[in-house]
Amino acid sequence: MGGTKNLWILHPNHPVEPGMAWYYLVQCAYNVDALLSLLEISFQWEWVNPFAYSSALEFLEKEHVVNETLRKKQVLKLMIQSRHQTFIWTPIFQIKWSTSVRGDFREMMAHHIVTNALIFGSSFYRFTRIGSMIFLIHDLSDVPIDMSKLANFVKWKATTIICFVVMVLMWVITRLTIFPFVIFRSVLFESYEYMVVKGTMDPALYEAYCYIFYSLLGALVLLHVTWFLILIRIGWTLVSKGETHDYSEHKLGEKQVMKKNA
Repeated sequence: MGGTKNLWILHPNHPVEPGMAWYYLVQCAYNVDALLSLLEISFQWEWVNPFAYSSALEFLEKEHVVNETLRKKQVLKLMIQSRHQTFIWTPIFQIKWSTSVRGDFREMMAHHIVTNALIFGSSFYRFTRIGSMIFLIHDLSDVPIDMSKLANFVKWKATTIICFVVMVLMWVITRLTIFPFVIFRSVLFESYEYMVVKGTMDPALYEAYCYIFYSLLGALVLLHVTWFLILIRIGWTLVSKGETHDYSEHKLGEKQVMKKNA
């Protein structure tokens, strides 16, 4: 007897084999590390100088800007420009956007938060079967993604194109077909039947947390669609201009970022 109904039958008495436990531990460690690494490369913090305004005035005096009104306007302009680059400001320290921030920072941050919440939640509530399936389809589609980025990094254009095509196909099959129409569908329409109606779970307990998991999984579907649109943009640039730009790393593309930083 197969099918997705086996993800729910006999819950919560599913045996967790040592291999499954290690799989969960490795996935948890990887995703927590990815979240911390994303924060590290996206932000930089520094102490706030309480005398910044007066120090700036003295600097402009040394630069022979003697007009008092002009000096204050220039100082305020510099401070406003700095504030636009600031993510969090306090009287003691400030956190600024780093120059190495990813182009898809918001999507990646949302993805890591949702993924870690699903990992801890599925482990705590013994949804390891459905969790391992989600891990599997993500791991399968991650391979051509990393291969495509590696080929693009070493400027192997033909290999990049091949890996990109495989990546798009795998993305459509795993993340845009299997995940929403098989796994998510099973969560929406089969979990209640086999855990509550034909199982032993209290309906009140099911209702207490099911919408949290619905929302997290739905957010993953939306993120997959968003990244697919980024992939389409990369493919369009490749076809129309013959250039490969990873817009997930840089919103403007690699060459535009190089010109901007030059």
